[in-house]
Amino acid sequence: MINRRHLLLGLAGLGIAPAQGQALERTSLLAVAARLVAIYRAEDADALHRALAPGLQADFPPAALAAWLKEARDTFGMLQRTSLPTYGSRAHSIFVAYFDRGPSDMFLQIDEQERVVFWTFKTPSSVLSLRRRA
Repeated sequence: MINRRHLLLGLAGLGIAPAQGQALERTSLLAVAARLVAIYRAEDADALHRALAPGLQADFPPAALAAWLKEARDTFGMLQRTSLPTYGSRAHSIFVAYFDRGPSDMFLQIDEQERVVFWTFKTPSSVLSLRRRA
C-alpha cells in the first residue's frame, strides 16, 4: 500500500517535488518521545544534543544540557515513561510524562528530520523547557 510518505519520496526522486526532508509518520512523535525518555534516564547530554534540531544545538551545548537534565531530575524526579500523544499533529503534541514524583504535562515538537524543536515539562508549580531563546 502506498502512503503519503512513499508518494512524496517517489516524486522527490523524480524531481517533481522538492526533497526537504522526510514526511513525518503518525508514530514519529511517539518514537522521539521514547528516545527522549531513554536519554533522560541515562542523563546523556551528548545524545540529547544530537537529538536537537540545529537551531537548538547552538543554544544548548552538551554542558548546558547536562545542567538542564540535572535541573529536570531535581525538579521532577526520574522520568518513567510517557503517555500516547493526547492532542496535536504529526509534528507537535501534548503527552503526560510520568515521573516518580507524579505526572507532568509534556509538550514536544519535532522537525521533519525527527529532531527536537521544543520540549517542555509543566506542572502547576514548575516549568522547564528546551526551546529557542528569544
